[in-house]
Amino acid sequence: MRIFKTRWFNREAKSYTIKDDELSEAINAVLQGKADNLGGGVYKKRLNQNRDRAIVLAKGGEHWFYTFLYAKQ
Repeated sequence: MRIFKTRWFNREAKSYTIKDDELSEAINAVLQGKADNLGGGVYKKRLNQNRDRAIVLAKGGEHWFYTFLYAKQ
């Protein structure tokens, strides 16, 4: 399993102080079904002690891409 971050996501994650370990744990939680499945390999996952949300794309279950990060409203 490989996990990737877009350049924009990486910059935002640093500003929100989200570590790579937390991102890795979040992917494991997605694999266990603890995320909102939006369909088509797109997932919404809570991060940073439930303060932020991330959009994660899955490609074949082997490649995971963090693409978008936003604060919970």
